[in-house]
Amino acid sequence: MKRITSIGLTVLALQIGQAEITAAQTAAPSAAVENLMQQAQQAIDAEQYIHAVQLLTRLTSMPEHAYSARAQELLGNVREANGQLAHAKAEYETYLQKYPNGEGAARVQARLNALLSGATPMPPNPPAPAVAATAPAQTAAPRAAAPRRSAAATAAAADAASTGTTVKDRGLLTLTYRYNEGTTEITELTPTPETPAEEDDVFENALVAGLNFTRTIDNAERRIRLTFAGIADHDFEDNESDLRLSEALISFEDKASGRVITIGRQKLDPRAIAYRTDGIALKWPTGSGVTVGAVLGRVVESSRDDFLSGDRWLLGASATWEDLGGDGDLTVYTAMEQDGSLTYRHALGVEYERSFDDFSLYANAEYDLKFQELSRVLVSGTARLDNNARVTGRVSYYRSPTLNMQNALIGQSVDTVEELVALFGEDAVEDLALDRSAKVTTLGLTYYGKLNETWDLSVDGTLYHNSGTPASTTGTPVAAVDDDGVRGYYGLRLTGSDVFMENDRVNLGLRFADAQDSSLYVADGSVRIPLAEDIYLSPRLRVGYRDLADGQETFVMPSVNFRYRIDRSTSLQFDAGGRWSDRETSTINQKQREFYFLAGVSKSF
Repeated sequence: MKRITSIGLTVLALQIGQAEITAAQTAAPSAAVENLMQQAQQAIDAEQYIHAVQLLTRLTSMPEHAYSARAQELLGNVREANGQLAHAKAEYETYLQKYPNGEGAARVQARLNALLSGATPMPPNPPAPAVAATAPAQTAAPRAAAPRRSAAATAAAADAASTGTTVKDRGLLTLTYRYNEGTTEITELTPTPETPAEEDDVFENALVAGLNFTRTIDNAERRIRLTFAGIADHDFEDNESDLRLSEALISFEDKASGRVITIGRQKLDPRAIAYRTDGIALKWPTGSGVTVGAVLGRVVESSRDDFLSGDRWLLGASATWEDLGGDGDLTVYTAMEQDGSLTYRHALGVEYERSFDDFSLYANAEYDLKFQELSRVLVSGTARLDNNARVTGRVSYYRSPTLNMQNALIGQSVDTVEELVALFGEDAVEDLALDRSAKVTTLGLTYYGKLNETWDLSVDGTLYHNSGTPASTTGTPVAAVDDDGVRGYYGLRLTGSDVFMENDRVNLGLRFADAQDSSLYVADGSVRIPLAEDIYLSPRLRVGYRDLADGQETFVMPSVNFRYRIDRSTSLQFDAGGRWSDRETSTINQKQREFYFLAGVSKSF
């Protein structure tokens, strides 16, 4: 059976956009978020505070995710460690507004009180748990008493005292069972109503284990970092197991020169060069404010790829001007994907990011020399208003999928680009690849601010346009994908704390999506109920109506989340819910019933 995630639940999640804070914090972070958070932690460990501020600001500007609270806390920590006390105070106040009951609220309040009282700021390298602690937002607040050291920790401390070498381990281990089933009943109405046809499906029945682990070995001369990030899952329906390897690397940094060599499966910085590669990367500061970089490795198309299994080579180079015109970094890069004499992609790009007192900016543009087409332009900025509210704007243009000769295989009966080139020639295959890549333009704006001591308000809107793709007659004919016009996605959310009882959280939201052939309306409400100090129950209800060009659809999505924080590093979570929908058009009536269940445990260390 082909592995399928729940179609109804997944599609709806994409359509209604950003979920509320509590749900986002319990969901697994995306690869992009994980990458940014890891880069930020590495910048903090290396005391590169300006770069850390840029990365953390980008994290806090994203739609709410699992690391949002942690990134907000770290942003205050880093500002304080860098001597920017007014900025640190503002970041701490923002944290307490957004996450008054967050796991780091006590720490943040303590740091804010210390700043207001004129106490000594954090040292240049803030101690754990303020900066060096494990990142995941799921961990509980630390106890007042320091944890008892293990024999291994005591031995490590003794070794550090005698040799000047420290070893720090940081990681997260998760084990989750996921189950999702559904029933679909379809009644054909034309030419005459027929007996309903019913189909039962199990969309997911799997056990998933994840491990993120980093060991840092540090002394006065060098830093060695070993990182592993991967997920293993077993599908009980197919009785098959799978491994997804996101990172497996070792890096060596010479502190005197700043040179870093990284070997293994890695995500690259600047991230626009490629997502992942199996190979070697070099970062080399020249001493004049410019850092050059180079990478050579096999292209990794998916985390499911075996190590060094890629057919194409990735060659890349970059130059970064740090602190350009203040707190700004400018990077120019080039990247080429090659297999023998055939070039799949040849990008030339530029990235710029800068932090001002109350504003941060990120921009990226990329031109593909292979296709002689602009492949991407991204600009985003976040401004802090006088009332400590934040406004984030985003505009983007990009090709989807990214310009690459590999796109020519879409809809074709052959398995490799080389086969297509042998049949039709390289120029024809280039045109075919270009035809399969649509032009996407987006424009978005998000506002977040505090209404009063109890309620916060967030408002967001996004316009989205996909150009579609033309029909192709080279090789196997591929039909055109129509331009579906401009789509609009809009949302309003109220988040309240201590509304009905101490330490509760209430979320009320409305979502609206508008397209040429449909309009979607969703009302969303949830409440987090504290049953005990470390036990929370969170029921949620979403109700939606879709106005179709040829009919209508209604749906209801109830769910409940149970979370128990066993100790400061271990938590249990259970989720159960469903989706009931009825769709009526002039040709069919369709009823869908879905149920899902999730049970998981996480352990940070």
